[in-house]
Amino acid sequence: MFYIHSISSISHQLSFQSDGFSEKLFVLDDTSSLEVPDFKDILPPTALRRLSPILKISLTTALECRNKKEFDAIVVGTALGCLQDTEKFLNTIRTSTSETLSPTAFIQSTHNTIGGQISLFLKNHAYNMTHTQNALSFEIALIDAITLLKEGNNNVLVGAADEKIELLEKLRNSIIRSKYPLTSLATFFNLKNDQIENGIVIKDVTVNLNSTIQLGDFIDSFLEKNGIQFNEILKVYHSDCEFINGENTMNYLPYTGLNYSASALATHMAYDELSHNGKGLILIVNNICNNDFGLTLIEKC
Repeated sequence: MFYIHSISSISHQLSFQSDGFSEKLFVLDDTSSLEVPDFKDILPPTALRRLSPILKISLTTALECRNKKEFDAIVVGTALGCLQDTEKFLNTIRTSTSETLSPTAFIQSTHNTIGGQISLFLKNHAYNMTHTQNALSFEIALIDAITLLKEGNNNVLVGAADEKIELLEKLRNSIIRSKYPLTSLATFFNLKNDQIENGIVIKDVTVNLNSTIQLGDFIDSFLEKNGIQFNEILKVYHSDCEFINGENTMNYLPYTGLNYSASALATHMAYDELSHNGKGLILIVNNICNNDFGLTLIEKC
């Protein structure tokens, strides 16, 4: 069992430091904005000046998960990385007339900048890994975190973050086709082996990349592996999966928006819902990208 000891999200929902937010979800639209805290109360002035929005929300949510012990590992999932800084870097290349360019824009644009900034701020020199596998980046990061716990580590920070920028909005009608608004979000949580009475655990997580198997068969196989019948599940969160419907199911994309880290926020929603209920299981289905499936089973013991 891998226990969630703390969890934090910044999103377009009122999810930051808001116990019970899963009961107050609202459908997002193109006018919905990122609900951010006052960073001045959390981050130092130097970070406020130089960090991009995705780094601010990632660092803030990561700091919310700190405990008395140093993290044994920091694991991050991100599909697109720091897009705003990437765009700045590419524009600098395009417009510069100098033979040499400052490396700052490039350094801040790489995918592992998020994990690096968290590590620098916490002065943490432990294992630090970033996974980027499109919409399954969070699930791969979670698998890595669980593997680390199985190997003897006991205090892992794991999470995911992705952001929208204006350029993505311009591409919506040509490359990005979705009925859901584009969003930014960051979700991090502290995963441990230490047991919590009535605690909430990640029971299992799996992925299937470039799959030829049908999603329904993949879910059945996953539940069978865990010795669970479908009717034993309290609720199924899914990313607009047509064949999953019913009273105890929820399409989370209207509430997370289109974001490749949406399943991380869905995990926080499930955690929040379970924390206010009795024992139960919630299955999170991530099929945002065709033929790429991610399944996360979360349980309140």
